[in-house]
Amino acid sequence: MFDIYCLGVDVSYYQSAIDWQVFWEGGVRFAIIRSSVGNYLKDGLYQTHLSGAQKQGMICGAYHYIELNCSIASQIDMLKAALGESDVAFLALDVEQYWKSWKADLRGRKENHFSAQFISQRSREMAEKMREVWQKPVLIYTRASFVGEYAAPMSEWLPDWPLWMAHYPYSNRKEQLTWAKLKREFAPSIRAPWLPKNCQDWKFWQFSGDKFSLPGVNNSPLDLNFFNGSLQDLQSWLNLPVTPRELTFEEKIALLWQAHPQLWQEENHHE
Repeated sequence: MFDIYCLGVDVSYYQSAIDWQVFWEGGVRFAIIRSSVGNYLKDGLYQTHLSGAQKQGMICGAYHYIELNCSIASQIDMLKAALGESDVAFLALDVEQYWKSWKADLRGRKENHFSAQFISQRSREMAEKMREVWQKPVLIYTRASFVGEYAAPMSEWLPDWPLWMAHYPYSNRKEQLTWAKLKREFAPSIRAPWLPKNCQDWKFWQFSGDKFSLPGVNNSPLDLNFFNGSLQDLQSWLNLPVTPRELTFEEKIALLWQAHPQLWQEENHHE
């Protein structure tokens, strides 16, 4: 699957130190970086992570966590302050809150839950305002189970938006891996994430959760993502210059034989 989809990461200040060159060498080609939460938090490492990823040549997006207790206007102001003059290829809205109070012991109480209609309406208004202000593609990050259980009306409008779906087809056991071992042994067991009702397609898939610890980040498991297509497909979707496709090892060997036929002849002679 790693040879079908374009590989990326999403990060925040929880990943306090990242070696973006190591990520690039591991095959990472895009990064989605948290910029802000509600109307009260700018991610302190947004600019640092963005600069590092862009210098390495990665396609970058920024995501905002919607806080349902905060007004749309105040969250747009926070997002403006967080992004500053930075240039990203796309934005994402993280929709996963259903509770009114953040107290852990209240999370499960129905009286502490927003209505499904309110979650849907507030999220749609925020996404539409983000698209209007920044004139960039806006992803909706969520889970099919979240929509089904807490925000069913979202299924009425989600099909019209590019989706970034969270779905982790792994056990809960943590794994410390090399990038090579990840690709060799830990491809997802399914071809695509679960989708909310009425939705037929997805753009990005957060497939790992916090399962994997990988070279290039020293203090936190890493969220891994696929784009639904190749790097060139991602570039085309974002109207970016399309780079030549990276050759597989087998293709490089084939080209080597073609460029140096004497090597092939010598190999046959020895046989």
